[in-house]
Amino acid sequence: MARRVLITALAAAALAAGASPMHAARDVTTLKQRVEAVEARAAALDAQAGTAAHRHNAAMDRADEARAKAVRTRAEIARSRGQLVLARQALSERLVALYRRPEPDLVDLVAQSGSLTDLVTRSEALQAAAGDDADMVERVRARRVALRRQQVVLTRTIASARAEAAVASREAARIRTVLARQRALVSRARGELKAALSARAQERVRAARAKGAPGIPVAAPGVEPVFPVAAPATFSDDWMAPRGSRYHEGIDIVAARGAPIVAVVSGTVVRIGTTPISGKRFWLRAPNGDEYFYCHLDGFAPAAREGVFVRAGTVLGYNGDTGDARGTVTHLHFEIHPGGGGPIRPFPLVSSWPRVG
Repeated sequence: MARRVLITALAAAALAAGASPMHAARDVTTLKQRVEAVEARAAALDAQAGTAAHRHNAAMDRADEARAKAVRTRAEIARSRGQLVLARQALSERLVALYRRPEPDLVDLVAQSGSLTDLVTRSEALQAAAGDDADMVERVRARRVALRRQQVVLTRTIASARAEAAVASREAARIRTVLARQRALVSRARGELKAALSARAQERVRAARAKGAPGIPVAAPGVEPVFPVAAPATFSDDWMAPRGSRYHEGIDIVAARGAPIVAVVSGTVVRIGTTPISGKRFWLRAPNGDEYFYCHLDGFAPAAREGVFVRAGTVLGYNGDTGDARGTVTHLHFEIHPGGGGPIRPFPLVSSWPRVG
């Protein structure tokens, strides 16, 4: 969408320059090819950044999972160590008891037993004690083995977490590199576009002066887009400038109160009305879907009616300071939205548009 409106704007600027049809066509074709090449490279960089971001996020997820597992494993190790300490203590106490009072052998049992039943009972008790001792030894051994296994798991988990964190760091660095390249690419493209549009505007000024006309180029009938204010006006590149807690999404064109505000292209007037921030405002929708936003108007012209199709240069309102601009210098806040989407930087385009009236 952005490409379509950009190419359309370039074509209109070429026509407004008053160049020959063949020269204009050749110039527009060159600029179109340049824009398409820049967009193709930017799209490739977008894809690289998206892939890197996906890898980064996945690595972060795995690292978080490994860290959580390490926490659980440390808790299991603490429990196993506690159980091993208790088991070793019990075994030690049992060994001390056996040392102090060894178990009687079979001859002692026969001599100490008063009957066969007593002998069997004593024998079974000794066998049970021996079984308990064996179980105690086995528990100590098993808990020692479990502790070693948990320590191995912890070591591997920590290594995995560090590895995934390293992957995430590398991908984050790749994202930063790709985005830096993309910003540089777009910046160069904007610079070339601005230079081309500025050169066109200067050519029109020189042509107008050669004919004895005013320094500001005036649009010929049927030429569009045109400058949105049909009166002396000043403006600067204040795109994205801070506005309190907000960022400026358009351009402020300063002119006298009541200066005529005109349609920059032929299109349909939509969403005409008043809001606390914008004041009196309306949108102009071009046939290709591009939209232009006007606000802070002092009032609407008779032609500004909802759903009405107007030609470029038609007066739709008058400059003012309504909405949150109340009390400031009277100005038109103007935005360009390719395809009805988000706004783009308007200064390079608006600077090249000829005036009406």
